[in-house]
Amino acid sequence: MSSSTSNPSHTRSRSDSRTRTRSMATHWILLAVASGAFAALNGLFAKLTTTESTKNFASFIARILPFLGEGFVEFWVRAACFGLNVLCNVIMWALFTRALTVSPSTTKVSITNTSTNFLVTAVLGMIVFGEQVRGLWWLGAAMMGVGCILVGMREQEEEKTKKRRGASRDHGRSARGEEEEPLDEDETITLIGRENESDSQSEEEQDGAGRRSGRDQS
Repeated sequence: MSSSTSNPSHTRSRSDSRTRTRSMATHWILLAVASGAFAALNGLFAKLTTTESTKNFASFIARILPFLGEGFVEFWVRAACFGLNVLCNVIMWALFTRALTVSPSTTKVSITNTSTNFLVTAVLGMIVFGEQVRGLWWLGAAMMGVGCILVGMREQEEEKTKKRRGASRDHGRSARGEEEEPLDEDETITLIGRENESDSQSEEEQDGAGRRSGRDQS
């Protein structure tokens, strides 16, 4: 009588693998979004290093601290922006590389990184520089997000198709009995000995048949 209850160890392993897969998916998404945000900050501090707004900010600080001098304050403000630019660039590449390592698809990571970079850049431009983002820009950003979703759905379908093909192949092999257990060393030696014995017996039979045919002819 066959039992319908499943093995609890297999059920536990399946649930653990599903939990691991979900955590990995969340992990690479967070890494890709964070790398895109730091890429936007990299662009922000690069612009602040050379823009006229930095000079105005330095003048404001020089008025509060007149003993420092406007030129001295401007130099160190621009130097700080340049240092933050380099730091954000290093952090962005570290997070992006880590996301590529964790994610099963480099395309998803690249699209998520680029989309986040565009969106955060637009928000920072409106907040810091007072830039106005037109509706056409938001339309392009929305189309990019839809493209990201479509690419992700297509790759998920491809992964499911590959899994189904692999499962059907394994099922066909098990049905035909192609998957056999490997032989031990003793079993291999025994089979070789049996083959040698059968070969020697066939040679002896051939010799006996040849002798009998020679006697008949004589």
